[in-house]
Amino acid sequence: MKHKRYSIRLKSDVEALAGIKRFVNRVAALHGVPGSVRDDITLAVYEGCANVIEHAYAGSPECDIEVELEIEGSTAVVFIYDTGPPFQPPDDADLTSPDVGELIDRATDGGLGLWMIRNLMDEVNFYNRDGLNILEMRKAFDPKRA
Repeated sequence: MKHKRYSIRLKSDVEALAGIKRFVNRVAALHGVPGSVRDDITLAVYEGCANVIEHAYAGSPECDIEVELEIEGSTAVVFIYDTGPPFQPPDDADLTSPDVGELIDRATDGGLGLWMIRNLMDEVNFYNRDGLNILEMRKAFDPKRA
């Protein structure tokens, strides 16, 4: 199968997140990505975009987010682009499993997104180039199990 790259641009509005889920599911299904892997990728992309909306754009619905999904053989590669302030996450060694009890006690939303993304995907990288934040995520799959 040839390399295929698809992209979608959305406004930084939580209402747009449903469309991002449909986009990822459709593209992944088209290329034979098994359902459980599709679910992992979809959730990771959803979380990545939600983090951009909440943290990079502080909830402003007027900013753009671009998502690209590329199928390279039996690997799905996702890029999420935003123009918010530069972001550099903690190293994997500094990203321990969250204390769910503590999160519940604090009664706040969030605190699991980055940890979840790193646990759902095989590889996660963050870059900042020319004022553009890039989240790159990779997930291998077995097309025979689709």
